Amino acid sequence: MRGADDTFRYSICIAVALLVGASSPASLADEGADGGRGEPGLLTLDRLDAYFELEAEYARTRVGSRNRELSRGKVTQKNKQWGLEERIGLELAGTFLDPGFITYSGDFSFALTQDYFAEELDPLDRTDTDHGYLLQYDARMNFFQGKPLAGSLYGIRHDDRINRRFQPTLNRRRTGFGTSWVFAHDKFPMELTYDYVETDLTGNKDGRDDEHFTEGTLHYNVDWLIAERHKLKFAFEHAETKQEYQGQDRPYDTTRDLFTIEHVLDFGAEGRHNLRTLVHWQEESGDFARDLFEIGPQLTLTHSDKLQTMYKYQFNREHYEGLDVETQRADLQLVHRVYSNLVTTVDIFGLYEDVEDDINTVQYGASVDWQYNRKNRFGHFHANLALAYDTEETDGDNGRRVILNESHSFRDPIPVTLRNRNVAAGSVVVTDSTNTRILQAGVDYAVFRQGNVTRIARVQGGRIDDGESVLVDYQFNTPAHGQLDTMRTDFNLEHRFTNGLTPYYRWSYRNQEDDASTGYRRRADRTDHHRIGVTYEAPRYTLGVEVEIFDDTVEPYDAFHINGMLRAVDHADHTLNVSSRVSRIFFEGGADDRDVSMIDVELDHRWYLTEHLATVERLAYRFEDDSIAGDTHSWDVTAGLEYRVGDLSGELTIEYDRLGLPDSEEEDMGVYFRVRRDIPNLLAVR
Repeated sequence: MRGADDTFRYSICIAVALLVGASSPASLADEGADGGRGEPGLLTLDRLDAYFELEAEYARTRVGSRNRELSRGKVTQKNKQWGLEERIGLELAGTFLDPGFITYSGDFSFALTQDYFAEELDPLDRTDTDHGYLLQYDARMNFFQGKPLAGSLYGIRHDDRINRRFQPTLNRRRTGFGTSWVFAHDKFPMELTYDYVETDLTGNKDGRDDEHFTEGTLHYNVDWLIAERHKLKFAFEHAETKQEYQGQDRPYDTTRDLFTIEHVLDFGAEGRHNLRTLVHWQEESGDFARDLFEIGPQLTLTHSDKLQTMYKYQFNREHYEGLDVETQRADLQLVHRVYSNLVTTVDIFGLYEDVEDDINTVQYGASVDWQYNRKNRFGHFHANLALAYDTEETDGDNGRRVILNESHSFRDPIPVTLRNRNVAAGSVVVTDSTNTRILQAGVDYAVFRQGNVTRIARVQGGRIDDGESVLVDYQFNTPAHGQLDTMRTDFNLEHRFTNGLTPYYRWSYRNQEDDASTGYRRRADRTDHHRIGVTYEAPRYTLGVEVEIFDDTVEPYDAFHINGMLRAVDHADHTLNVSSRVSRIFFEGGADDRDVSMIDVELDHRWYLTEHLATVERLAYRFEDDSIAGDTHSWDVTAGLEYRVGDLSGELTIEYDRLGLPDSEEEDMGVYFRVRRDIPNLLAVR
């Protein structure tokens, strides 16, 4: 893996080569005696634009935290930052010899930067200044376009800003380079790509969000088109990633090699049947490395327009955190359609899992799912009923099993609950939904136990947003000679009336019970979740009301929600949208008895005051009243002006963020100003 300096050098070489070549005398077409243009030269410059830009930024952060152990009671930290950039840039495009050989394009800019930092943290005050230059570019070259072998090469260095809800804006810098080549062939089409990107995130009050992330990926794939309905695909990927967080002692490094083979065969009359086999082989090294081998054939038989059957087999072998897990699963699935209204899906499965020749697990079960849809003179009716039952039997000494990529979505103020009990302490690893960014315990989330149940709560002010999905890896202790029976029922009923009214009812029930011989205290795990509500949609507004009853052995609650959206102004040059959600949640009978009230309000306003001037305002507000934890007030306000006349454009944005928690308060204000003057078509003959 190359370092940041190497990345900068390689990328800058691409940028300079394009810039120097394009600006050389040979790049311009010869001028005739009449002032016109003659035949093109070796290197043509088809477009050359310039621009001047001035950017200024001011940011102020104040953090106050109440610490009862300190005699002074309250600690306050203040940070200020001023920044100024004067930038000149060029945008160009052209060809070398002809468009079928090489075309190139680029956006290059050079800026002088001046920055000033100040921090006040009693009794220490610190200041710092930084002056220098900054080069940004996006340079690209395309080779042999339209030919059997075609490719591209690029180098980038971009700066942009990331707005975060109720938190200060982060600055993001991306630097990288890459290449892509495609070989078009009737029998063996191929593709080869390599991308290397470094990302730096800065701008948080104390650096805990500062991150340096590098990723280099080499990917190759080839298809063998054996016949019209018969093909074989092969792919190889080598990736190296590194994540460095400010305040952490060590980085997280992972190196991955992944081989994929896919065989697809359509056969029978008109290719109605399909045989698909997928093979994965992955070798990883580094932090949280995961080695795996997977092979899974799937046979699909289409007996008629109404009946289809599928036969699946899956063999997996995984090595993760010192555990070797071997899994075999077989599925038989039947899909039957009655006209276009009713679809019935039946699935029967059996699974065998062996962990380190110690814990053996046998699981088997069946499910049936009915989907019913029908249009009528009143609108559209939809119903769904799903029933499932399975039995899981374990045999062997007390040991551990591993769970990878268990998906959960956060919904304030309710923590997520891991699906398995008796989770091993310290084994929980949380990543983002792409499984590439490792999140930090104590900064982004908190893990806590309730009996034998493990729950995860997002930390307000961390990098997990309300409503965001994450993936969780963990290990859990398995008792010897145990049995777990699980029954699930899901039911959904709704009718969408033509007048915009949609009443609905949703029910989800799950019951798990251990056999008495587990060695642990007998456990019953039950969830009975009811939701009944109605929504109304009109051209200018939407309104919804829902009542929720969640009967659960871990943390039951009752709740009601009211949400709405109003298009207060809806014109081509003036829009104003307002949305709100009010929730009241009553937790009773769980770990603690508490009531939570939540109010969310969002406003989005845009108005073209004149042909050249527009104003933009956005507001988000959250109020949360927790009868135990206290009150939370959160504000996110943005107001700005956008101006454009011909080739002159400008932007002024003011941001205000406030996150008031029961034991701390963070207040941020930022001002961003930019003015730009474009000078198009420098090649025009005057």
